[in-house]
Amino acid sequence: MRKTEAGEIRLTLAGKLLIFLVGLGILAFAGWTYRDRLPFQLPSLSGGGSTETASTPDTSGGATATSAGVLTRIRESGTLRVGMEPDAAPLHFINDKKQEDGFDFRIAGVIAQGIGAKKVEVVEEDYEKLPDLLRAGKIDLIIAGFVEDPSIQGIEWSDGYLEFGLCMIVQEGMVGSLKSPADLAGKRVAIYDDPAAERWVKDNIPNARISKFSGDDGWFEAVEKGDAEALIYDYPFAAVEIKEHPQTTIVKYNLNQSEYKVGVPKGNYDLIYEVNKSLKQFLATPQYADLMREYLASSSAVFMKPIPGAKTYTVKAGDTLSKIAAERLGSQDRWKELWDLNRDRVANANLIYPKLVLLMP
Repeated sequence: MRKTEAGEIRLTLAGKLLIFLVGLGILAFAGWTYRDRLPFQLPSLSGGGSTETASTPDTSGGATATSAGVLTRIRESGTLRVGMEPDAAPLHFINDKKQEDGFDFRIAGVIAQGIGAKKVEVVEEDYEKLPDLLRAGKIDLIIAGFVEDPSIQGIEWSDGYLEFGLCMIVQEGMVGSLKSPADLAGKRVAIYDDPAAERWVKDNIPNARISKFSGDDGWFEAVEKGDAEALIYDYPFAAVEIKEHPQTTIVKYNLNQSEYKVGVPKGNYDLIYEVNKSLKQFLATPQYADLMREYLASSSAVFMKPIPGAKTYTVKAGDTLSKIAAERLGSQDRWKELWDLNRDRVANANLIYPKLVLLMP
């Protein structure tokens, strides 16, 4: 730097370069210090480029989860990766044509179409391991008969896509004496190894002696052999499995009320919004009721018998609760009144069947 004749200070080339380098250093320091507040992401110092999403630790143990950006990945790839249990009819199974099939598989297709994916890729894993796959970013959704469970961390849950309840199953020859959970006090009760079913039995059947089963079979067989007086079991699975055990029958539906929900990685609010939007639109269509009847329908002779002293209606082919309410009660809007009155006689409002005897108001 030097002084001119007029007293003006001018910088030499070296001085200008020095000030430029100092300013550049200050900008770099400020950029690194406040990098989390910038509208863009700085490249990784380890040599990799910037990523679409950040990984956050899973507090439930070990795995890491993609915290955001799953919807973008699905739309860019065109593939929705869905975690499901293997061999879990009627929710997911391989049909006689060696194709993926099942109620949950079809629901996955509805969601894929709604969010812009061109295909569904099923990733099979045991029920208890699916949340780990989701948190690790190896799948995009869980659709496998999950109910919302706060103990499973790192997951957002959708609105319900299927209402269901536990049902009570007994030997056909015991229908006259074992009609409700009150008749099971102090008796042997079989359950699949399911914490929700175990809690329900302990809370609702005094002094019940619980036999827990897991694996491929045993719970229906316990009732058939008389090793347990009753089986308390999730209806969707009972609907299919009871067909292989004709000596057993359902004597009471909807012992409780639950909803199956879709699980997505925590923080993906755009994805959960799109999932809920797709489900809401589909559940309002006749195709949803058709899907339920295709995979979840069953019948029980117990509920086809006359009920002495009660006002009843016997269901005919083509009936729905709305149609019956319109014809017999004067308004189709009273269908829910019929449903509430008959919850223990039918699994779901969409699953009435010919010869079923409904109680009427």
